[in-house]
Amino acid sequence: MQPLVRPQPITEPPVSAAPSILRGAGLMVPATLVGSLLLLGVDAWANAHLSLADYGMYGALRRFVQIAGFVVLLGMENAVIRAVARAPEGDAARASVRTALGATAVVGSLLATALFAAAPWISARIDPGEATETALRIAAVALPLWGVRTVAVAACQGWGSLAPRALVTFILWPVVQFAGLWVLVGSLGLGAVGAVAAFTVAVGLGAAQALWHLHRMRPALLAPLHDPGEGVLTAMFAVSWPLWLHGVSMALYTWWDQMLLADLLGPREAGLYGPVAQLAPLFGLGLGALNSAFAPIIARRHAEGDNVGLAAHYRLVTRWAVLLAVPAVALAVAAPMSVLAPWAQASKETAQALQITAVAQLLCTAVGSVNYLLIMSGRPRDPLYNAIPAVAVSLGASLMLIPRYGVAGAAMANGLAMGVANVGGLWQVHRHLGMHPFHLGMAKPIVAGAVVIAVTLAAKAVCGDGWLTLGVGGAVGGLFFLCAVAALGLDEGDRAVLAVIRKKVGR
Repeated sequence: MQPLVRPQPITEPPVSAAPSILRGAGLMVPATLVGSLLLLGVDAWANAHLSLADYGMYGALRRFVQIAGFVVLLGMENAVIRAVARAPEGDAARASVRTALGATAVVGSLLATALFAAAPWISARIDPGEATETALRIAAVALPLWGVRTVAVAACQGWGSLAPRALVTFILWPVVQFAGLWVLVGSLGLGAVGAVAAFTVAVGLGAAQALWHLHRMRPALLAPLHDPGEGVLTAMFAVSWPLWLHGVSMALYTWWDQMLLADLLGPREAGLYGPVAQLAPLFGLGLGALNSAFAPIIARRHAEGDNVGLAAHYRLVTRWAVLLAVPAVALAVAAPMSVLAPWAQASKETAQALQITAVAQLLCTAVGSVNYLLIMSGRPRDPLYNAIPAVAVSLGASLMLIPRYGVAGAAMANGLAMGVANVGGLWQVHRHLGMHPFHLGMAKPIVAGAVVIAVTLAAKAVCGDGWLTLGVGGAVGGLFFLCAVAALGLDEGDRAVLAVIRKKVGR
């Protein structure tokens, strides 16, 4: 039995932790916020211009491509980040990237062919009709492109550039999707088929853009290799296969809620749930953005044996992830129908599901970057051991709760599954790395969230649900939230972050 690692003492994050995180976070947090808002706008437009059934079908197929994308990737994206970040120079890094690009393109093409063949059977089960079958086949085209895009972005990230992730994933993606929807749905009236086609075009252009960035960073990527090392594919797959299974499992318990709704209750219920599926990432926006900068740092710190520095980064990232999440969660809990104001077809059922999802996402954010800590520190199987029971919980809870509670049942099942996976990851990080993210400073943003709730409820009492309450709760509540956090006291990590920001602004 492997001995437990002595936990690191909980001290405030050192000043040295702030600059390395901020270099990436300064790009990724704004890009993630802007991109998320753009995607929400795109989805709200689709909700207003598609029938509820078409909107539900579009959302379910989009989820399917995202889940199938994990199958296509073979776990190579995180394996590439780790391989490149640990040894960025030399033929081994280039060989790893080339191997990952080729493998995902081949697997994606095979899966796309299978989906083409199975399209009539799948459409007959979900929503019989030629339009559904056509939409499925268009979605299949996105699968190999999805894999290539993701691996290319991951390689750029491993080599130290987050610009491709910011541009391709968060800016180009929604802009191209909206343009496609405007033409194919708004002008040509192609319904769900047009919406899925717009999604596929966005994936294709994203893949082209990511490859262009990769070529700019490493023009010699395709040059002959002198010493790539033996068995590159075998070595990559040894790291990637547990990440692959974990990614597929995580995609299932995180993203198949809308697909299960479509299968169990029909496209209309999936349409009611659509806004919740789109808003859910917003509540974990801070952690997702910070993880992009944190992942390569974990690999480097662990390779250097700097466990104390890694623990300091972990606490700093988690605190700021919670700080970024709390205002949005508080707003959704206090006035869910106001948050849903952009979606014309949202209902009270949708609002209840949104509240459940917001609280569940905050709890998962509070455990921090557990999966990345395990993966980048050389324990890629551990997240898989958490994901398997999470999938079982998700499926079992969905089958029990969705028929009875509809969209709220889907949200409850999804939240339970994410909780199982994240609590398991937290335990493993503490066991194997001897660290956890909890300290007194984490409680301050949560306490300050009560101010956002109070302001939003007051606005709701005066103005009712709608855009005005959303604006007042977001702007005034957010301002009061920052004042409350400052009044509760800034810790050393906060001051270090603010000092770096002031230094950058002063240049």
